[in-house]
Amino acid sequence: MSKAVNAYVERCKEIMGLSHWEVKVSDLQPDDDAWAEIEVSENLYQATIRFSKDLWKEKPEEIRRVVAHELIHIHQAGVERMVDALEKPLGTSAFEIVSHVWDVESERCADSLSTVMAKVLPMPGSGVK
Repeated sequence: MSKAVNAYVERCKEIMGLSHWEVKVSDLQPDDDAWAEIEVSENLYQATIRFSKDLWKEKPEEIRRVVAHELIHIHQAGVERMVDALEKPLGTSAFEIVSHVWDVESERCADSLSTVMAKVLPMPGSGVK
């Protein structure tokens, strides 16, 4: 990914209260047809974001919202770890229900909050591609 993308993510993470996190932007594509995905370290203040090449064809407002969405997942990471830790105590059937609900609701939350949060983030510059 370009230096401009890295600089933009760095600026956004600081505004979103994540300045103590190391967020790496990977050159790899997201696993499916998503515009982006993030992997948050279990033990360290580190995360890796993968952006789709197609994202950079979108309007700057949408790019800004997607970046906010992915960074919000860092704030949710502790709850996600707690949900993952429930697999053994709950058993497979109950865990699958809890895990599915978490997946759906955490995405809904990130979608809603990213729309609001994006408004306080800078627009990506023309070099962000």
